[in-house]
Amino acid sequence: MYVTLIVGGKSICKMATRIHFLCSAFSRFIIASLLLNEVARCKTLKRDVKALNEIKASLGWRVVYAWVGDDPCGDGDLPPWAGITCSAANENDYRVVTGLEVYAVSIVGPFPLAVINLVDLTRLYGGNSPELANLPELRYLQLHVNRLTGRIPPELGTLQNLRHLDVGNNHLVGTLRELIRFEGCFPSLRNLYLNNNYLTGGVPSQLANLTNLEILYLSYNKMAGIIPFGLAHIPRLAYLYLDHNQFLGRIPDTFYKHPFLKEMYIEGNSFRKEEVKLTVRGATSIAKTDENFICATLDWWPETKCNYNQCPWGKAGILNLDLENKILANAIKAFSPLRIRIGGSLQDQVLYKVGTSVPKCPHFKRRDDGLFGFSKGCLDMNRWDLLNKFFDKTGARLTFGLNALTGRKKSKDDNTLMVGNWKPRNAYQFMKYTASKGYKIDSYELGNELCGSGVAARIGAEQYGKDVIVLKRLVQRLYPNPATRPKVLGPAGFYDKQWFNTFLQTTGPNVVDGLTHHIYNLGAGVDPTLINKVQDPYFLDQIAGTYREVSTSIKLFGPWSGAWVGEAGGAYNSGGKYVSHAFVDGFWYLDQLGMTSRFNHKVFCRQSLIGGNYGLLNTTTFVPNPDYYGALLWHRLMGTNVLSASHNGSPYLRVYSHCSKKTAGISLLLINMSNSTTFEVSIGDDTNSYHQQYRDTNKREEYHLTPKDGNILSDVLLLNGIPLKLTASSDIPAMNPQLVDARLPIKVTPDSIVFATVTGFKAPACA
Repeated sequence: MYVTLIVGGKSICKMATRIHFLCSAFSRFIIASLLLNEVARCKTLKRDVKALNEIKASLGWRVVYAWVGDDPCGDGDLPPWAGITCSAANENDYRVVTGLEVYAVSIVGPFPLAVINLVDLTRLYGGNSPELANLPELRYLQLHVNRLTGRIPPELGTLQNLRHLDVGNNHLVGTLRELIRFEGCFPSLRNLYLNNNYLTGGVPSQLANLTNLEILYLSYNKMAGIIPFGLAHIPRLAYLYLDHNQFLGRIPDTFYKHPFLKEMYIEGNSFRKEEVKLTVRGATSIAKTDENFICATLDWWPETKCNYNQCPWGKAGILNLDLENKILANAIKAFSPLRIRIGGSLQDQVLYKVGTSVPKCPHFKRRDDGLFGFSKGCLDMNRWDLLNKFFDKTGARLTFGLNALTGRKKSKDDNTLMVGNWKPRNAYQFMKYTASKGYKIDSYELGNELCGSGVAARIGAEQYGKDVIVLKRLVQRLYPNPATRPKVLGPAGFYDKQWFNTFLQTTGPNVVDGLTHHIYNLGAGVDPTLINKVQDPYFLDQIAGTYREVSTSIKLFGPWSGAWVGEAGGAYNSGGKYVSHAFVDGFWYLDQLGMTSRFNHKVFCRQSLIGGNYGLLNTTTFVPNPDYYGALLWHRLMGTNVLSASHNGSPYLRVYSHCSKKTAGISLLLINMSNSTTFEVSIGDDTNSYHQQYRDTNKREEYHLTPKDGNILSDVLLLNGIPLKLTASSDIPAMNPQLVDARLPIKVTPDSIVFATVTGFKAPACA
């Protein structure tokens, strides 16, 4: 019979021998020994042994301790020679050398030509010679940090299978045109590393013929000239490094529209800054937000809420939050007022200890069969009194999310579908207590993420609509004065077109004041590409379709209602550990504020004010994270009337315009997601009201936000170059603008965010 020994899923050696299968331990020992003996007979192909021995003889003492034994692929007793990778054994029990890593034996400088006899070599680390073109199977050639001199052999371009060429960090000279001088060269090349050498000349247009190229690394050379437009047409180019050369001219705009380009570094050259003309159409507004558009959430999660081997909530939940913390109070007061939504995943398991309907008041505990892994919890009225005292002191405008699952049961046919009418007794007693105490509630919201397909549970659209009608009647009964009556919101979940339309049709006119939907468009918090997503304008644009459809649903079926983003944390499951609290998250957050306002959304609630990785405040220290200051500037500067703003520049420059909140004129938000391009933005209008006379006699207010040390993962924010830090009394620091000559364009540096107020811009929509 044939016996095959498998190591790591590969056949190492085959043998043809007759073995009598016996079940005794001794027999198994004999079989194992026989297998090992056969492995010892497996050999490296003689051709490759000869080539490696010639290399070994040429290099002498440099490899004598690393290449030990007669068989380079290992002979059973000794391991393979250092840096040698071999194939599985073929039908004749021979192996061939497929990989050679010279760094494993500390080789630098010239490499023996015997390497070209290793014709099955697919990976080579080291060596620089035209003869390497005689290795037809070579796919991976790594020559970096090898003290190589001279020119890169253009003959390498004839290697049909070469995918990776790295000659970085050497002393090579010549031009890129010399390397790709052969027609049809490098047909399979994906990665080309030429960095940190002494290459001169320009980037030839013929480089665009390398259609499989994904990485082009030209940094730290002495290259010059302009960048050809054709380079932007390499279809899968993802990483382009041109920095620290002597390039001139402008970066072609087509690079900014490339569907796959993720990173482009251009600093350290003589590129011109990109001049952008911004047109603000101020004749009419295109949308309108609520006066208190900015909103933040407080959640019910206990300390034991964990994701991805971390528990980032600490004491930030409604039931254990430190209401005496001065930073927390001052952070809310600074908005004057801040809209706060109390709700979240566990709200449909919260009981209210009031009246006689709840005899006991349990704590949230881990429970495998509970919704989201927790048992029911309870809000007692002592805690509710303390919360309202705190909200009254800080001037918060409160939205409270009610438990929508009381009285329901699981469907017999669908384990996630909850059926039956909502039983509002406990909620009614809670609301009655709240009204009797005079506590100010801006709005009540029924349920959390139970619409559409739900998250942990779901309710049908018609049933939900009927239940919200019940809630509306309870609110009207408890608050007879329409002037002080809380609004009714719902359904507080992810948008499903058919479900939402049916819900609005069921509730009918003037029941739902705010149609709330949730957004987590960045995916899971553990996603390693999260940092790329928040900087990618093409990815961020994908959610615009949802905002548009929500607005359309309201227009068609609920024009008495307004669209709210009731919860948005970017990345779900508590956010990204390193991204969601850092400066870079502002690209996503502020861009979403601008985008939703354009689609006539009234409120945007950030998950969370504190708690998880995405809190506006640090969960442990309560110190504001960068997005807190971005939210505060929006709240202070951006008015309710939204204006159309467009420009002729890169999509990595995002611009939003509103009427100014407290002054005449307009306020702008400019976000530069490029890490290499500075934009100089000149402002124009569509009414010819923004005359040169104004620009000659007025100053413009600008707020430039950048990360400390240029690190976009920093949680320290600079305003006009100065770190924003709490005062000695734990107050939010003053956020004063710099005054700029209005005749000059707005300069938006790489990886920065700018708010600007243009007081003399006379937009009729802002009159």
